[in-house]
Parts: sequence; C-alpha cells; structure tokens
Amino acid sequence: MVDMKMAFFFVALVFGALLVVGSSGNFKEYNSTREVAVTVVPHDREYMGFVCERGYAAVITVSSNSEQDFNALTVMNYLPEDKDVDIALSPDYSGLPGGLGVSIETDDGAPRTLAPSEEYTFLGHVSSGNVEPGEYIIPMDMYATWDGGGASISACPIKLIVVNRPRIEKILLSGNTSDIPMKTFQKWTFQIVVTNPTGEDLDLTIADTIPAEFNVSLGETGASSGTYSFHPANGGGHGHSMPATKMEWDVTVPAGGSEHLNVTIFTRVNGGNQQEFTSCGDYSLNNGAEIKGYGIVSNPLWVSVACCDDNEDDEQCDGHGG
Repeated sequence: MVDMKMAFFFVALVFGALLVVGSSGNFKEYNSTREVAVTVVPHDREYMGFVCERGYAAVITVSSNSEQDFNALTVMNYLPEDKDVDIALSPDYSGLPGGLGVSIETDDGAPRTLAPSEEYTFLGHVSSGNVEPGEYIIPMDMYATWDGGGASISACPIKLIVVNRPRIEKILLSGNTSDIPMKTFQKWTFQIVVTNPTGEDLDLTIADTIPAEFNVSLGETGASSGTYSFHPANGGGHGHSMPATKMEWDVTVPAGGSEHLNVTIFTRVNGGNQQEFTSCGDYSLNNGAEIKGYGIVSNPLWVSVACCDDNEDDEQCDGHGG
C-alpha cells in the first residue's frame, strides 16, 4: 500500500512539473501598470541649453556663387554648480558637395568659455560656388567641459538651402578713383551687370541712387536690353539744394544669361556755383544697386578726393571743407 502511495505521489509530481513547463513555454504576454514621473524640459532649458527651432539650430538660404555670415548655434550655461564652461562645436561637413564651403566658430577645437548663466551665439560662414541647388544638412556635436566634469551633446543640425537666384554687380569702366583734386570737373562710367543662373527667364527691376554731387549724362548711358529711367529724389530737392537721382531699369534676363546697363555721371556745379567736389574725403559714386523684390544688393563704388596741403595757395584749395 505504501508503494502504491509513493508511486502515485511520484506520478503527480512529474505531471505537475509538466504543467509548469508547458505554461512557461506558452507565455505570450504580461500586463502591468506602474507610475513613473519624468521631468522633461526643452533644449534651451537644459543644463547646457541650446536653441533648436523646428529641429534645426539654424536654417540658412544661400545663393550659388555667393557667400555670407550666419548665426550657427546659441548656447546657454545653466549648470547648477555655478561654474564656467568651455564649449567647442564639432560640425560634420562630410555631406556637403564640392564648392560649398562652411566654417563654424570653434570647429578647430579651440573652445569658447561661458560664465554661469551666460548665453553665446556661435557664428558661421558659408561660401557657395557653382553648387547644385538643394538642401544640405550639417550634423553637429557640442563638447562641454568644466571643473570636475564634461559632456558630449548632440545639438540640432544646421540646414543649408542653396538656391539659384539672380546676381548683380558693379564695375567701374572709366574715371579716377583716388587723389582727385577738389573743385575739378570729373567724369565716370560704371556698368551694372545682372546675371540669371536659373533655368527660366526673369523679369527684373533694378533700382539705384546717384548721390547729389553728380549729374547723369543720358547721352552716354545705355542698356543692352530693357528700359530705364532717371528722376530726382525727394521731389526735386528744396531751395538751393541739389537732389540725388533715382534710377530704375526694367529688364528681362534670359535663362543662363546676363544683361548690363552702362551709366555715365559727372560732377555738378552746386547751388553755391562751385564745382564739386568742394571738400576732401571719400565719396560714393552710387549706392549698391538692388534687384527689387529679392533683397539682393550689389557692391557700391567709392572714390577719394585729396585734401590740399595747408601751405598751398592753389585756387582749388579755397573754401576747403566747404
């Protein structure tokens, strides 16, 4: 009888083990709940904060064959230890095409030091050659070190948008640019060149200002295409003052082509019956010409008028500084 009980116990034990193994082998899911509290702050409130808008530290639009400076990343030192922090940025330029050069402050490894609670904006520079239009991403890490600690932080990337936009420049074709004597008639011819690198014709309006010291010689002014006009600024001036001259040039620049306007100007006799220039110094022949609606401005052109020696009795020095 005892043997029967032992055998029954042994069979029951084996059967129970099989039940345990079977249930374990077919375990597919488990449900449970647990309370978790996590403090989440935006990037600009972290201990090493940085500005990140819509996923990017900065979004820069640059035209092909141009260059510009830009704000790359703004960083804040919010360390609770109230310590200075050395910060260096490490951008990854490997995804940029040839002809698109970018440099960002501290990418050479030399850090900037931020005092407690200080905010600093790292600067960058982009130079775009003949680059295919498109969007280019620059991933960026930030390395921070302080007394007793340090951190490697993945900052938001920078997005570069390269676009094909018209370009404008000024070229001085003739005329003196330095040591110009005062009260002596002078004449200059400059050229405004507009280039269209896009794949379609562009209807453009070019605006410029000729300063009050000059008249425009309409008979010696001409454009390769389009229509142009000149008119006095500010309704023609007031009293004996001579107004500046406003210019507008409407032109269609063909796809992949360029057009130009040659403008000849000369020094005026002012309201006091004196030949410009009546004082020495630097003078702008014109402001930078602008492609209206694009915010694209050309280089200006400057000339320098010589100052007379105090010992000279030359008639041209009479009225110096007038």
